[in-house]
Amino acid sequence: MDCRYRISVAQEPEHHFPQLGSDFPHDLFSIDVEIRWISSLNHEATFNRSIVGRRDLFLSQEIGRNVIRSSVADSSASPELIDAIVPDILSYARDVNSLPMNLGRQVIKLRVELLVEVILDYEIGELVDESMTSSVSFKPASKLAIKALKRVKLDDEDEGHLPLKKRRKLVEGLSSRKGCTVCLDELLDGDDVASMPCDHVYHYDCIVKWLETSHLCPLCRYHMPID
Repeated sequence: MDCRYRISVAQEPEHHFPQLGSDFPHDLFSIDVEIRWISSLNHEATFNRSIVGRRDLFLSQEIGRNVIRSSVADSSASPELIDAIVPDILSYARDVNSLPMNLGRQVIKLRVELLVEVILDYEIGELVDESMTSSVSFKPASKLAIKALKRVKLDDEDEGHLPLKKRRKLVEGLSSRKGCTVCLDELLDGDDVASMPCDHVYHYDCIVKWLETSHLCPLCRYHMPID
């Protein structure tokens, strides 16, 4: 038996969530997770779980990953499937956390819907190619694509030596986000940064390590070339 899946992550209004009050010390993520299993024999099962946690801890890459894993550990989803969906959830959470509309918001409410189609043994041979293209792919970017990243030391002097068009793109990439989405640290003068073809900017070492695992931009899911 094998499976293929589709995942959807979206922000929802949180007007049903009680107000915490100005004296509450932490901002929160409230995440509703629904996992549905459907087999070709029309058997269906559903798992629902609500996760509420401190936003600063959840956005920590390692802690956030562990929170999701432990929350859905009893869902019957395989560890491989859980590991595959975690990057999408964390990436979306980081994106919505930085949106201007969410500044000052105490609770950001997300909904994660995962549809798992169970494939019986006799169907695997026919559907394996389709299953691979339907699933979220986390293949590493090609070595040539990583090597071709635009690398710059982040300070006024070095930026001044860049051509006007490249300098404008770098500034635009930094204007919407003053931190590296991979490590969540601030981008500071003197840091080595890299600009991806989609113009999003990260610490150079961070984005190289990311692309060695996934060819997708952490912010916009831009597809880097793969081998």
